[in-house]
Amino acid sequence: MEDSIYIRLLLVRRILGQITPEEQAELDAILDSDPEARALRDELGQIPKEELQQAYSSFDVNTGLLDVYDRQHEMQRRRRRAIIRSIAGAAVAAMLAGAIWLVATKPSATAPATFAAVTEGGSASLVLEDGTTIPLADTGVQTHHSNAANFTNNNRVLSLEGENAPAEGWTTLVVPARLDYQVNLEDGSTVWLNSRSRLRFRFDNGSQREVFLEAGEAYFKVKASAKTPFTVHTPQGDVQVLGTEFNVNAYIQHKMVASLVNGKVAVRSGVDRIELNPGSEALVNAGESIKVAAFDANRTLSWRQGIHYFENATVTEISVMLDRWFNTPLVIDNPNVGRERLWGRLDRNKPIQEFIDVINLTGDVTFYWKGEELHVK
Repeated sequence: MEDSIYIRLLLVRRILGQITPEEQAELDAILDSDPEARALRDELGQIPKEELQQAYSSFDVNTGLLDVYDRQHEMQRRRRRAIIRSIAGAAVAAMLAGAIWLVATKPSATAPATFAAVTEGGSASLVLEDGTTIPLADTGVQTHHSNAANFTNNNRVLSLEGENAPAEGWTTLVVPARLDYQVNLEDGSTVWLNSRSRLRFRFDNGSQREVFLEAGEAYFKVKASAKTPFTVHTPQGDVQVLGTEFNVNAYIQHKMVASLVNGKVAVRSGVDRIELNPGSEALVNAGESIKVAAFDANRTLSWRQGIHYFENATVTEISVMLDRWFNTPLVIDNPNVGRERLWGRLDRNKPIQEFIDVINLTGDVTFYWKGEELHVK
């Protein structure tokens, strides 16, 4: 049975109802041709789903996955322990719960360049047309009243609706590392911004609805208005809507991905223009035609719950996320290590040390602290 760790991972994800259509198709093909995979499927099917779910969601690298099964009858436990031990091996190597699941592959090309950091650690800020910068509190309720702007900030939810709308002209919300932010715009639309993102917007008394996602990632819930389209500009293209929900990722230089959740949007880049239907996304690369593909909403939008999925990502790409979400730069000791590729899931709501502990258990790469610097070798 080739790549048994990966097959175990697919089987458990199917049992828990977390498998994607693409993964299901791949698993079906494996089961059709591999009797050992079918035997493993039957063995895993004997374990109660709730126990697998608990193991998947609460794996503790300090106490071990197998402790979940200690309360089972001894004869059953002896048989199950052998099965679960193989799952635990996959959990260590492929993150069957906890901070990240990983599988190393052969080194490949260097990761693409990314935008320079929008801002270092610290608080978010609102930058007005005249250059005035207003620091925003991370927690609690903050109100601001001036001739230039009125707003309420309640635990990183910035309300600029109605009387709170800023003066005419461009206003920029800058979100630093570690944080995310929600902004309720003057027209009733809502935008969620990921870490290290910058959104510039202007409404001019409702005559137009126009924003620039200058860097980073944002989820838009646009209030419908047949008279005034809502336009999102990015360095690589524009997204125009009347009323809908969609995600725009513009972190990587010369690239933009617009993913439509519901409604309908048009994506424009140069002379190209395409319309998206729900469940599809537009991939815009500089100098190329717009490409359309399906996307997994659970993964694409998981950043709003503090979860980021790695899909065959290099250590260099992962280092970008660690810096973005934890404000912790990663020093890569060896260029070859930077090209190692991993699959995984990173949880911003858990300590970074938990990520380090799990990834080091694989033995493929090693993260370690050198003073206050995080290194990998």
